[in-house]
Amino acid sequence: MSWIAASFLVLGLALVAGFAWYERSHPSARVLALVATLAALAALGRIAFAPLPSVKPTTDIVLLTGYTLGGAPGFAVGAVAALASNLFFGQGPWTPWQMAGWGAAGLIGAALAQLGGRELGRFALAAACAAAGLVFGAIMNFSLWVTYSGDHTLAKLGAVFTTSLPFDVAHALGNAAFCLAFGPALVRAL
Repeated sequence: MSWIAASFLVLGLALVAGFAWYERSHPSARVLALVATLAALAALGRIAFAPLPSVKPTTDIVLLTGYTLGGAPGFAVGAVAALASNLFFGQGPWTPWQMAGWGAAGLIGAALAQLGGRELGRFALAAACAAAGLVFGAIMNFSLWVTYSGDHTLAKLGAVFTTSLPFDVAHALGNAAFCLAFGPALVRAL
């Protein structure tokens, strides 16, 4: 089995498990509507900020959803936002990786609520959003290495991480700025 096939098999299983977890939680109609609305908002945020490379409020919206509503809704918002926004940007082999990456941001938000409590301040949330942006970047860098590098050497993985560093830093800084601007208000609204 090739690297690409094996990675997509594991990735597919992870996405199926995440959506099954969300479905098994039997979300109420209120939570279901909130998840759909937040996924649409996250997708729209990605589309609206398309002219600014890597600066998108999507990661923040997903992380703060996980932080306030829990891991399963956070995962669902992230995965659906990636799928929905790629109806505009174009679907491809990157879409499941983006779904997993933003789903992971929702899980990070839920873990943050468990570890740090639900009363984190503006700067702690902004730091978590920046870190989630770096995690998302690492997942996408890994996906590029798996899908397109050919021989899968560590040198090529290092090259992918090095060349994407400015974009990953822009994503992290943009996430921090968006969270500082609207993060606590979104948490209070949810």
